[in-house]
Amino acid sequence: MSTENKVALVAFLAFILLGFFILTLLQVLEQRPGSRLRTRLRNALKGSRQDRDRLRADHERAQANARRRLRRKNMGTLGYQLNRLETISGGHGQRVLIITALITSVLVVAVSLFDLLPEALWLRLPIMLAAPIVAVLFIYNKMEAKFQRRFLEQMPEAMDFIVRSSQAGIPPNQAIRTVGEQYPKPLGPEFRRMGDSLLLGNDLQDVLDDASLRINLPDFSFFTICLLLQRETGGPLSEALDNLSGIIRARRDLRLKTRALTAEGRLSSLIMSIMPFIMFGIIYSMNPENMELMFTDSIGKMLLWIAGGMLTIGLILIRKIANMKT
Repeated sequence: MSTENKVALVAFLAFILLGFFILTLLQVLEQRPGSRLRTRLRNALKGSRQDRDRLRADHERAQANARRRLRRKNMGTLGYQLNRLETISGGHGQRVLIITALITSVLVVAVSLFDLLPEALWLRLPIMLAAPIVAVLFIYNKMEAKFQRRFLEQMPEAMDFIVRSSQAGIPPNQAIRTVGEQYPKPLGPEFRRMGDSLLLGNDLQDVLDDASLRINLPDFSFFTICLLLQRETGGPLSEALDNLSGIIRARRDLRLKTRALTAEGRLSSLIMSIMPFIMFGIIYSMNPENMELMFTDSIGKMLLWIAGGMLTIGLILIRKIANMKT
C-alpha cells in the first residue's frame, strides 16, 4: 500500500470517528435537564396550539349548529320534521325525497300519456296525486328503519365506552363529545351534536331532550333518563349505564329473534306480491288477445288498478303483522 493510500485511509477513519464523537456529544447534551425541559416545553406549546385550533373549530361548528337549530325551532312543526329528516338520513334526506317525488311524478305523467290510468276522473286524479306522496312516505320509512337498526347496533358499544370513561373519572359531557368524535354514522354525528351543544354551555337536560326528539328511540330515551337521574340524585353512573347496556343488548337480541320468527310471514308477503305478475305474464303469453282488453278497455283498466290497490293493502297488512315491535 502506497503512502497516499495510507494517508487517505487514516483520514477516512478519523472522519468516521469524529462523526461518532459529535453524535455522542449531541446525545449527551440532549440528556441534560435543561435540554429535556426545553424540549418538553416546545412540545407542550406545539400541542397547545393544535388543541386551541381544534377547540376553535369545534366552537365555530357548534355555533353554526346552534344558529341552524334556532331557525328550525322557530319554524315549529316543519322545523321538527326537518331535524328528524336530517337525523335519519345523515343530511341528504331532503334531496332524496325531492328526487323521489319528481321521478314518481314523471312516471305517473308517462303512464297517463300512454292512457294506462282509469278514464274516470274521480280515480285518475287521486292516483296522480297520491303516487308521489306514497313514494315519499315509503322512502322515508325505509330511511327511518335503516337509521334505527344501525343506531341500535352501535349504542351498546357507545354505552360501554361511556362506562369506561366514567370509571376513569371523565365527566359525562366530555365522554359524549368523545363518542361523537370516535364513532361513525349514524350514532357519531348525533353525539357530536350533543357535545357541541354542551360546549356552548347549554343545560344537559335541554340537550338530551332535543336529542330524544330527533332520534325518537326508546333505548336512547332510557339513556337520557339515566343521565338525568344520575345528575339529580347522584350515585355511580358506571353501574347504571352498565345495566342499561345489558338491557339494550337484550332488546336487540329480542328484535333479531323476532325478525327470525317472522321471516316466514315476510317471505310469504314477497311471494304473494310476485305471483300475480307471474300469473299475468303466463296468461298473457298463452292468450294475449284476451289480456290486452285489460289495457285497452276502460273496465279492464279499472279492474287492474283495483287489483293493484287491494294487493298493496294486503301486503301492508301482512308487513304490519310480521314486523312486531319490541
